[in-house]
Amino acid sequence: MKWFRFPIAILAALILGASTAPAYETRPAILVHAGFGFPEENNLHGGWESGLGLVLPFAPRLAVAVEYLQWKDTSKQSFGKLYPGTLTLAPIQASLQYGFYENMYFRGYALAGAAYIVSRFRIGAYLSIPEVTIEQRVENGWAFFGGLGANLALSKTFDFYIEMSYMRRSLPAVTIVHDTNLGNSETSLTANLRHVFLKMGLKFYF
Repeated sequence: MKWFRFPIAILAALILGASTAPAYETRPAILVHAGFGFPEENNLHGGWESGLGLVLPFAPRLAVAVEYLQWKDTSKQSFGKLYPGTLTLAPIQASLQYGFYENMYFRGYALAGAAYIVSRFRIGAYLSIPEVTIEQRVENGWAFFGGLGANLALSKTFDFYIEMSYMRRSLPAVTIVHDTNLGNSETSLTANLRHVFLKMGLKFYF
């Protein structure tokens, strides 16, 4: 996809422009970021994402990041999928970061981890008769993700960083039809929540 070209070009330029004097970061950092999620499912439209977290180095090239994220996707109606509405996703995630290149100004790293996604779906307008109402729920569950990132030092205290990651997850969902004449019925479906994320933010070292 064309939108991949810009962040990949930034990462490549930072790596090629970096000097070779190593200076591994050993301080913990608080991070805040904003980004955008690109869903793999064509029934969903991506939304803006934000989050905050903590990075804890424990070896010259290794660190653990714990983060809380939240974003919203909008859905359009399609047979066997979610009705029109808003899907709010709030992962609590942890990842291991490996710095494959580092100097006093720049750090390139790979990351991999797991997240527990808290999901909430609010159904929008749909066509129905007065005796029938429809409800849809997306279950909470685990996801796995991986990606690449880069830090650029702005000062001794602050870094600018950019990350691109891919989250792999399909969560069970259910459509519940409430019919005053026939009673309730449920239909199971699978919500494809696989996303590519592009995010940028700041790290504050302490």
